[in-house]
Parts: sequence; C-alpha cells; structure tokens
Amino acid sequence: MNFDADKLLNTLRGLPAAQRYWVAYSGGLDSSVLLHALAQCRAALGGELRAVHVNHHLQPQADAWQAHCARVCAQLNVPLECRDVNVAPARGESLEAVARAQRYAAYRKLLRAGDLLLLAHHQDDQLETFLLQALRGAGLRGLAAMRACAKCGAGKLARPLLGFTRAELRTWAELQRCDWLEDPSNADTRFARNYLRHEILPRLKARWPAAAATVSRSARHCGEAVELLAALATEDWKQCADSEGRSLAVAALRKLSVPRAGNLLRFWIDKLELPAPPAHKLEQVFTEVLAAGADRNPRVNWQGAELRRFRGRLYAMAPLPEAPAEELRLRPGIEQDLGAGLGSLFLQAVDSEGLRASLCPTDGLRIRFRSGGEICRPAGRAHRRPLKKWLQEFAVLPWMRERLPLIYAGDELAAVAGLFVCARFAAGKGEPGLRIQWRVHPPLQK
Repeated sequence: MNFDADKLLNTLRGLPAAQRYWVAYSGGLDSSVLLHALAQCRAALGGELRAVHVNHHLQPQADAWQAHCARVCAQLNVPLECRDVNVAPARGESLEAVARAQRYAAYRKLLRAGDLLLLAHHQDDQLETFLLQALRGAGLRGLAAMRACAKCGAGKLARPLLGFTRAELRTWAELQRCDWLEDPSNADTRFARNYLRHEILPRLKARWPAAAATVSRSARHCGEAVELLAALATEDWKQCADSEGRSLAVAALRKLSVPRAGNLLRFWIDKLELPAPPAHKLEQVFTEVLAAGADRNPRVNWQGAELRRFRGRLYAMAPLPEAPAEELRLRPGIEQDLGAGLGSLFLQAVDSEGLRASLCPTDGLRIRFRSGGEICRPAGRAHRRPLKKWLQEFAVLPWMRERLPLIYAGDELAAVAGLFVCARFAAGKGEPGLRIQWRVHPPLQK
C-alpha cells in the first residue's frame, strides 16, 4: 500500500488520543516523512504537534544535523526540543545498545501525562528487528519485535509507520521533495543491523518479496502471545507480590513451574521499568537465588538492574551506587539532595513531633552515613543499643543499611531518616518540632 498523510492519520485514529504529539526527529528519511506528513494533517490531530531531536555527538556532523532539524522545524512551524546525551559504552558494551538506551532515557524524561511520542520505525525495520532477535535466540517478547504502542515515562510511544515499507516512504518523500539527511554510519556493515540490511535482506526479498509483510505478521502473532502471557503473569503477580508490588515471595515463586515463574519474573521486572535480564542471568536467579538457603542474601545483577533476596522475598532495582562520602548539611525549609539515587531530605516545621526545633544548631544539622559503632535510643524505647541492632529489629533491607541518612546535631546522633528520632531529641507535646521528610527514596524495609 502506498503511503500518504491520510493513511497516517487513519493509523493515528486507532491510537490513544494525545494532548501533545512528539515526533522523534533525527533528520533522516523515515522521521522526515513522519514529520512532514503530520505537519500536513496537524489540524485533524486534536493535539499540539512538536518534535524532539536527540544529539548523540557520535558523528562530526552531529551539530550540523541538529541545525538542519531546527531549520526544517522552523519552516514547518513545528516547535523543536533538542536533547544532548552522553554515549560512553563500557568495555564489552554495544555502542548501538548504549546509544539507544540513552535516547529512550531522554524520551522518558521529556514526556508528560497526555503526551504521545511517535517513532518512525517501518515494516522493514520490523523485519530486521525480528531476524536479529531470532539470531540472538530471543523468546516471544523479543520476537514480538517493536510494539505498535507502549508506555514511555509519564506518556506513551507509538510507531504509526509499521504498516509501510522503506520504499513506500522514500517514494512519498521524493514526491513531496522533502529534505533529509543520510547518516554515513548506516552504510557501515560492521554493525549487525547494517550487515543484515545491506548484505542479507536484498537476497531474502529477491526470493520472498513479501518477507517484510509476512514477518511483521509473525511479530504481531508473537505480540498477541506476549499479551496472553502478561495476563497470566498478572494473576501470578497478585499471588506473589507484596501490597506495593516491590517484592515477590520466594515460597510462592517456588510453587510455580520454571517457565511460569520465569514469565512472572520477566513481567515484574518490566513492570518496574528495569532492563530485561539475559537468559543466562534469569537462569542464575533460579540456580543461585531461589535455590539458596534461607540464611543467605544472594544477588544477581545485569546491565542496568540487580535482583536481591532477603528474608524470603525478592527485590529488583536499579544498581545502587555507593553512599555519599562527604558530610551534608540540613536546614529547615531547604531541600537537601542526597545524591547516589537516595532522593532528598526536607525539614518541615510542625508541633509536638519530629526533632525538637530548639536543639537544631544555627548552622544546620549534619547528614552522615554509617561508619560503624553508632549507639542510640529511639524515642519510646527504654535502652540504648548499637544502631546495627535497631536496623535489624526494624527489618531494614541489608543493602539500605549503609545508605540510611543519619542526622546529627553537632556530633550526637539525633535521628535516622525514615525510621526514628532519638529519645533526647524528640519534640514533646506542645513543643515546636521539625519533621524529617525523606523524599523519593528506595524501599527501606521488608
């Protein structure tokens, strides 16, 4: 089927309505077609049309490409947002994979509720993705290739060009006299996708001309199977997860068959918006984490995520950086960022609770992290004990014990954020107090 703006609009009518439509605009052929076609039918969109360009700074021409995108958007009267990302793969990491991860991270930060990000992936891209996933031994989720619509940050993303081929988009672009960029790296067959595109697919299509359409249909079938598995995983998740969905019960997982438990783990990790574990890492979860003795706290990690076990439950999270080494200050009314993914602290003026305001030094309270040997008595408790014992009693997750902000007045421990105020510093009835608010922190307790 030939491409035109009306067919694109019909596809968009089958997607969730949006307040803002963002085009992921690289300046290449595919995203240029998407942007120009949407500009032609913007009056019928029912929402604002905008574009976003992510500059990876990987090519000498990167800034010139950004300038080109700005110029085209100005001509089309489409507001453009430009985002810079730092692509620095670690040893053994794929440049393509890291660039993609950084790009999608930029998209997630950009989108707000009611936003729909439109990506220009087409039918040939779907064919390439399916084959690459098959060659990597991917399961159903991988073979479902690129979803037509998915969650992205606070908004959603969609791929409205999956029903069109690269040739159809090029024909329309030439008829419309669109101006687009050619990325020379797309011809570099050292990259797996380019090798497939230039060396393999021409021969494949010569023998099977409808390959892109038929393989895309197979990807849709896989996507439908993934949805059924997600429905099953949802039911299992309700039985295994805690009330907040942040952990799974090991005993409940062990009652499931290995395939069913693996399906639940993949579903849960995706629900937490963490990278999917490679197959060998998922196997480690069964052999090293679920099979470990009850007194063990094993951990399995992979790029962008880690899974830990504590007191019969599994926890998945982004890798935790080391606690800050430097001392920080906390003053009433001023939010203090903690860094290291630990959120921030804020002192709110209250009465009859929290820290006794009169004991707060004029230069502010000090924030430190555990060094060992701390002793204290929480308000309402009769005896002093090592902080280590209190953290065990409060069932603080082991990996969070070194990351708890300790609040000091001078050199005396006054409170442990998220847990308690020490007895000598607790505000009494009718006394001005300071409530310690720990905002956007990782889970603390079992």
